[in-house]
Amino acid sequence: MTLNTTSRAGIAGAAALLTLVGTSSSAHAATAPGDAASAYVASQLAADGNHLSVTFDGETYADNGLTIDAVLGLSAAGVAGGQVSKSAAWLAANGAFYTGSSVEGYAGATAKQIVMLQATGGSTSALLTQLKGFEQPSGRFSDKSEWGDYSNTIGQSWALIALKRSGGAVSTKAIDFLAAQQCSDGGFRLELGASTCVSDPDATSMAIQALAANGRSAAVTKAGDYLAGQQVASGGVRGGASTASPNTNSAGLAAVAFTLAGKPANAARATAFVQSLQFGCSAPAALRGAIAYDKSSFDAQVAAGASAKPSDKENRATPQAMLAFSLKPYLAITAGGSAAVPAIDCATTPTSTPTPTPTTSTTTTSTVSGPAVVTDGPTGSGDNLSLLVGAGAVFASMGAGAVALGRRLR
Repeated sequence: MTLNTTSRAGIAGAAALLTLVGTSSSAHAATAPGDAASAYVASQLAADGNHLSVTFDGETYADNGLTIDAVLGLSAAGVAGGQVSKSAAWLAANGAFYTGSSVEGYAGATAKQIVMLQATGGSTSALLTQLKGFEQPSGRFSDKSEWGDYSNTIGQSWALIALKRSGGAVSTKAIDFLAAQQCSDGGFRLELGASTCVSDPDATSMAIQALAANGRSAAVTKAGDYLAGQQVASGGVRGGASTASPNTNSAGLAAVAFTLAGKPANAARATAFVQSLQFGCSAPAALRGAIAYDKSSFDAQVAAGASAKPSDKENRATPQAMLAFSLKPYLAITAGGSAAVPAIDCATTPTSTPTPTPTTSTTTTSTVSGPAVVTDGPTGSGDNLSLLVGAGAVFASMGAGAVALGRRLR
C-alpha cells in the first residue's frame, strides 16, 4: 500500500470455485476452510485476553483494529459466537483510546468500531454522533487530532458503511467525495485528494463495498474491472505499492468486492488462492487453520516443520483473508450461529499440506515481510509515537512524551 511514512457469489461462481479447488486436496478434508480459519482466529483471541496485540521494541500493545477484523471474520463465518461476545465486550470496554473523542478523534477508527458494534449487537448511538461530527462540508470524514489528519479512502469507506448500517441518511456529499477518489483506470487511490491518482487494490476493495451499499453501481463496475486486472493466474490479488506481491489479505477483501461487482469467477479464484495457503493437518496443531500472508510465508512455515508456530503474519492475514470463504460484505455481517469454536478434524485429512498453485505474476521480487499492519487509531500508550507504516510493522519513532499510535488502513 502507498503510505505516508509519518502517518500513524452466484451459481456460476460456486461452480467455478468447485472446479478450482476440486482438483487438489483440501487443507482440511473433514473441516470446512472457514471453520478451520475460525478455529485458529478464536484460539489466538482467547490466548491473548480476548484481543490481538502487536509488539514493538519489546513492548506489547493491544491492537484494536486487528481485533475488530477478527471479530468480523468470525461473525461472517457464523461460528465461535462465545468468543465473539467476549472479544466484542473487550473492544467496547477498551475502545475510547482507539476511537478518540469528538475533540481528539479518528474517523476511520470510529467508523470501524461502529460496524463491529452493529454486527455484534452493541450500542452505537454515541459513536454515530461522533462520526457524523467528523464529516466536513466537502463530505470528507476527517480526523480531529493534534497529530494531524491521516484519514484516507479506507476510513471514508468504513464511514459510509457504518452510516448505511445505522439506517440513517448518508449524505450525498460524503458518497460523492468517495466516488471522486476513483482514478481513470477504475481503481481508487488511498490518499484522499492526492494530486496524483494512483490506484490501490485494497482501497478499491473497500470503496466497492461502500459504494455498492450506497447505490453507485457504475463506479462499482468500473472498480471491479480494475481489481480484476490486479488478480494473477493463481487467483491471488496484489496489494498496494509496498505490498505488491499477491497476498491473501488483499485476496480476501477482493473476493467480497468481486462478488459485489458481479464477478463471481474472479471471487472464486481469489477464494481458491486463499485456501491454497491455509495450513492443514501436517502443520503443528497451533498453526492449523491459519492462512499465510503469501507463498513465501507459507513456504517458510512448511520448511520449519514441527518447529513452526503462529506468528504475527498469520494473525494479521487470517481475519480478512477468511472473508473469501463467506463472501459477506461488512454491510451484512451479523454475529450469530454457533456459539462453539469449530474443531479441526484431522482424522481423514491428507498427510501433507497442499502446495499452492505457483503464481505467474512477474511481481515476485517484493520484499514484503507480512500483511499491511495499518491502524485506524491508537493502540496503546508509551514513550514514543510509534507508527505502523506498512508491511511487517515498520515503525517510525517521533519523540518522547507522545502516545504510541498505529494507524490501520484496513
